[in-house]
Amino acid sequence: MSAPRRFLVALAGTEDVGLPEHMAKVAGPDGSDVEITLLHVSESGPRELAAYDPVVRRGPWPLPKRAAIEHRLADADKEGTVALLAVWHERFAAAFPAAQIEHLVAQGRPEQEIVTAAERLKADAVILCGRPRTGSTEPGPRSVGHVARFVLDHSPVPVLLVRRSS
Repeated sequence: MSAPRRFLVALAGTEDVGLPEHMAKVAGPDGSDVEITLLHVSESGPRELAAYDPVVRRGPWPLPKRAAIEHRLADADKEGTVALLAVWHERFAAAFPAAQIEHLVAQGRPEQEIVTAAERLKADAVILCGRPRTGSTEPGPRSVGHVARFVLDHSPVPVLLVRRSS
């Protein structure tokens, strides 16, 4: 019996719903010897503008305490992550009924966290979607977002880059 193939699927929330079908072309349709790890990375950048901008706040009242805002933003991030992973878990479970599916949540720079997770999990491949296209995009390095470009350049394993269907 051979070892299961491990796939790391990086999710941002803008993926093509056909992602499991694209993966089946690589992994095989039954998924009996497949382990799938769904990864979502919460970016850990500055949040000051999200809560303090007067246009966003819609009023002149005093600024709320920073800790309360950070807590609410963290709760919203966690809620969104849980919902995103639940939806994609269902989609991958339907496409690969025999596969083992796990969730991984990381915080940091998505491009670096994806490469790190691929190394740590000893993934056989990374699967991710390029950013949604807005208008015509010339072929070449700028045809994908910075996260996909970094992963393509630095991944220790093969990368399946799935383009969103138009």
